[in-house]
Amino acid sequence: MNDPRPWWLTWQVAEVAAAILPWFGANPPEYEGFVMRQIVQWIQGAKNRPVMYKPTDPFTDPDIGAVAEAIQVLEHAGLLMRSPGERGHVGLTRRGKHALETRTVRRHLGLEAAAPTE
Repeated sequence: MNDPRPWWLTWQVAEVAAAILPWFGANPPEYEGFVMRQIVQWIQGAKNRPVMYKPTDPFTDPDIGAVAEAIQVLEHAGLLMRSPGERGHVGLTRRGKHALETRTVRRHLGLEAAAPTE
């Protein structure tokens, strides 16, 4: 039986992380709250539109929560970094850029070569 939930709610967090890292390669560092909302729009295939964010969103919105967890995995792998401050930004590290350029994101996250299918 197929799970009706979207892939980002059913895949392992590291798999979601591998799937969203390319978003950071195509976008400049941005306030993390906005980044999470923009990534949700991106994975849902929605048009980019202005976003709002509340600090409780990762805990109350499952889509935002899944993206927040994936960002944590990417940060712990050294592929993303946060800037300090109340409205800190999140963006690629040099290692993250290199992983995207060399197509080694999955290896950096300790994943198998093949990505899951939806």
